[in-house]
Amino acid sequence: MGYLWRVRLSSFAAGAATASAAGFFLLYKDHLLARATIARQVEDIKEASEKHYEALNKRISALESRKEPGAIKEASD
Repeated sequence: MGYLWRVRLSSFAAGAATASAAGFFLLYKDHLLARATIARQVEDIKEASEKHYEALNKRISALESRKEPGAIKEASD
């Protein structure tokens, strides 16, 4: 009876260890995929933001170049 108990217990432990390792591997792969997706989305947002900032800087420069030099001194005083 004791031998059968040890065999069942060791088989259960081996199965639990195998399932744990497989589960860890699947979670790790899922984590890597999610991390890569988030990094890609952040890069896309960064590029879009840089384009918007460049467009705004061009518009501001165009508006400032239209102003008269005297108007800028009066506004800053």
